[in-house]
Amino acid sequence: MVPDVNSLAVLDPARLKAGWAADVERIANHFGFDRDQRDRARAALRASEGDADLWFQDSENAEKRLKYYHDLRAVQAIERNPSALSYEREWAAARRRDLDADRRELIDDLLARGAALREAVTKLATDPQRDASGPAVPPMTTLDWINLATTYGLIAMGLGLMAGFLTPLATLAGAVFLGQVYLSMPPWPGIPANPAAEGHYLYVSKNLIEMIACLALVFIPTGRWVGLDALLFNWRDRRRARDDSRREPLRTIEPRPQLKDTGSIRLS
Repeated sequence: MVPDVNSLAVLDPARLKAGWAADVERIANHFGFDRDQRDRARAALRASEGDADLWFQDSENAEKRLKYYHDLRAVQAIERNPSALSYEREWAAARRRDLDADRRELIDDLLARGAALREAVTKLATDPQRDASGPAVPPMTTLDWINLATTYGLIAMGLGLMAGFLTPLATLAGAVFLGQVYLSMPPWPGIPANPAAEGHYLYVSKNLIEMIACLALVFIPTGRWVGLDALLFNWRDRRRARDDSRREPLRTIEPRPQLKDTGSIRLS
């Protein structure tokens, strides 16, 4: 889901220039550039493409790029091999972190050039165009939508748990989320350890424990005892119980039978 996770598009001259051209066209269409503004935007694009050509022609950059490709293929070969041994997967995970640092250092200049190009093209817009169109925000990707849903989903779950509002639904959603987090990098033998973990786990981690706790809260009516659920929903239960008690017929107490007076008995 991460767009260009290995930065292969950035390190490919043709794909890099195509992406820059798409950004320039998107910004121009967003602000409604006239012909003169579009010509100046294309001139800025050509200047950036010339800088990119110089970067790719540099012998040092070319050597670093080839080395990155070689190391990336070695890591991906192990990651895609289902029969790879545990120590090989651990080595690949550690090498992947080093590769990520090398990748960021390698593409830093190209990303800066692209950001400068977008900023220069955006500055071509006049004040009326900016006021009418607003900022030129890049289109949302699938990962952006997932990040947005995760952010507001966590806020909703947290507020529901703290306020006791729709508690079963909030705890169930929390259990599902924690289960996904647990399964993303489970602490199982043969799988590389989570680098962000607080300690060393085996099968059971804090995410699994919290997931089980949330599942338990789904079936325990804690929200009906304390919280907004008790204020918003328990009044109906109390009112229903009160109405039932009023509708219940009162039991009548039958009078005790009276003995018939047959007169006194004389004893001789």
